[in-house]
Amino acid sequence: MGSSRGGGALQALGLVKGDRVALILPANEDFVLCFFGAVRAGIVPVPIYPPVGLGQLQGYLDNTRHIVAKSGARALVTTSQIKRLLGTVQAASPSLEQVVAVEAIRESLEPLKGVKLTPSDVAFLQFTSGSTSRPKGVTLSHENLMANIRCIMGDGLHMTPEDTGVSWLPLYHDMGLIGFVLAPVVQRTPVVFLPPLLYLKRPVSWLQAITRHKGTISFAPNFAFALCVKRVRERELTGIDLASWRVAGCGAEPIRPETLEGFADAFEKVGFRRTALLPSYGMAESSLAISFTELGEGMKTLSVDGETLWAENLAKKVPDDDAGAVRLVSCGRAFPLHEIQVFPPDADLRDVVTYLESLRGTQ
Repeated sequence: MGSSRGGGALQALGLVKGDRVALILPANEDFVLCFFGAVRAGIVPVPIYPPVGLGQLQGYLDNTRHIVAKSGARALVTTSQIKRLLGTVQAASPSLEQVVAVEAIRESLEPLKGVKLTPSDVAFLQFTSGSTSRPKGVTLSHENLMANIRCIMGDGLHMTPEDTGVSWLPLYHDMGLIGFVLAPVVQRTPVVFLPPLLYLKRPVSWLQAITRHKGTISFAPNFAFALCVKRVRERELTGIDLASWRVAGCGAEPIRPETLEGFADAFEKVGFRRTALLPSYGMAESSLAISFTELGEGMKTLSVDGETLWAENLAKKVPDDDAGAVRLVSCGRAFPLHEIQVFPPDADLRDVVTYLESLRGTQ
């Protein structure tokens, strides 16, 4: 099934430009083809993470109902197996007219009807991870995505035609979807995908893929680097060569300097260069990335007094060997044409609006 047929199949469900379609698709191929099919038809995809087990099913269903209701999705596409678990989702979502098995989408022969798209049209709805509150929907237009992709691939990574990406990141998350699907499509960069569960079961599979395909760019959260140190055995390093890995990006969760240093120490003997480490910062509200550290300079840290930091939210610089020192990892400077402002948790909304208006006046 190509994305054209995927888009035609969604149109055959009665969906038109501007309608929302929720996607709960664990398999990368199904997800990519349905996602691009929706985008080509002007239908707005809403990625939702799939269930990982029955133990947390009630919490998963609550979250899914929340996202479906907030997005106003008219249809939800998933596997026939997951569809059987979603009975209460449709009943609790007034806008949701149908839950469709992706197997039927795959078999559809409906042609795509051409739709006119503009840069300001909504490309997709991205829901935040919900780590501190219920997931919030972020509306991303085509021009939002292109602006951020330009910064990531050009200003941040200095991509070349010789680069190859390697990723096991799930596609329902912004780092996996924007960073390793949308940006590489724009840049025409080849990417090797691994199933997320394969990496979690066998972390060495990530290193093996980089070796086999001479991968140059790969990103992961902090925990993934720690998992490699903990779970990759010495005997598994036979044949591993990480010399091609020029950007080892880390983001999506707090970055611990000990984790990245431990990774560099453990895999330096198979060609990994600690200067490849690239701590980064981003938010779903900003498409994906906001800042990267400088290429080729590795991880940089700042030591601050821990007691002052936790009690007063102030970063008081201290020597690295200070007994109360806490090391903070630098995530670099903001991308060109990006502005960063830190507000206290109790900031008045009017102060935020005033700041945003001041930025608008300088553009």
